[in-house]
Amino acid sequence: MPVIKSSDTAWGPGATPNYKRRVFVSPETGSGAITLGEVSLDPGSELPMHTHRIEEAMMISRGSVTVVLNGETHVLKAGDALLVPAGTKHTLGNRSKDIAGFYFFYPGVEVRMDKV
Repeated sequence: MPVIKSSDTAWGPGATPNYKRRVFVSPETGSGAITLGEVSLDPGSELPMHTHRIEEAMMISRGSVTVVLNGETHVLKAGDALLVPAGTKHTLGNRSKDIAGFYFFYPGVEVRMDKV
């Protein structure tokens, strides 16, 4: 069972400017069935509206994140969690003046973001 240290996990670019991500658990780290990672959102950044073919769970780790889920807007803060069912349109953004972040989890390793 591998141990994955955040200090050994590099940040990479995300799908939009001012957004970065890193993946801790994936096939590259030995996973056959789950994906776990972290996103950092600079103020003003927002992911495009999208869906996934599998469900996604998130937990806000820093700041506040504005989520639009099937047309409903929610503001989540550190410690709040979100479950996005497979096929559900959603986006997340940082409308605050501080950096925000969240962890994401997928029950699969072949995760695609389908923009809508």
